[in-house]
Amino acid sequence: MNLQQIDVTGCRIVGAITKELGHAGPKHHGVILGKSEIDREVYIAESMNFGYQACTYSDFYSRYSKNGQIIVQPNDGQLENVSVAQRAIEELRRGGKGAYDLITNNCECFVNRAMHDKSISSQVINTAIGITVLAGLVYVIKNAK
Repeated sequence: MNLQQIDVTGCRIVGAITKELGHAGPKHHGVILGKSEIDREVYIAESMNFGYQACTYSDFYSRYSKNGQIIVQPNDGQLENVSVAQRAIEELRRGGKGAYDLITNNCECFVNRAMHDKSISSQVINTAIGITVLAGLVYVIKNAK
């Protein structure tokens, strides 16, 4: 795939998974790769529950725009944007880092590996913190009687 660099190559693209929660709820992350010299489509690398793939912006938009705005966030890692895109493409070619796992190997982990070389997900961390705080509150209220 011959891709031309564009202003947002190497940036994160984020779509809300549910309409009810929008971006306050679960989100899907991808890496913008660039524009195809053949079909002029913008391509995105993503990790899905069925595997790693490159999709078009049009496909991404059709899947997530009904749930809220599609957000493009700048690359906040140490690598140049082109390097982030190249790392994402290389991981796609290798078939990723194993099977999709909602906790340890999700779409946000994939993007963070390309940008930061760290397989982490703030969505998972924030959910775990929220559950811990809620459990602590329940414990305190229950034992305060």
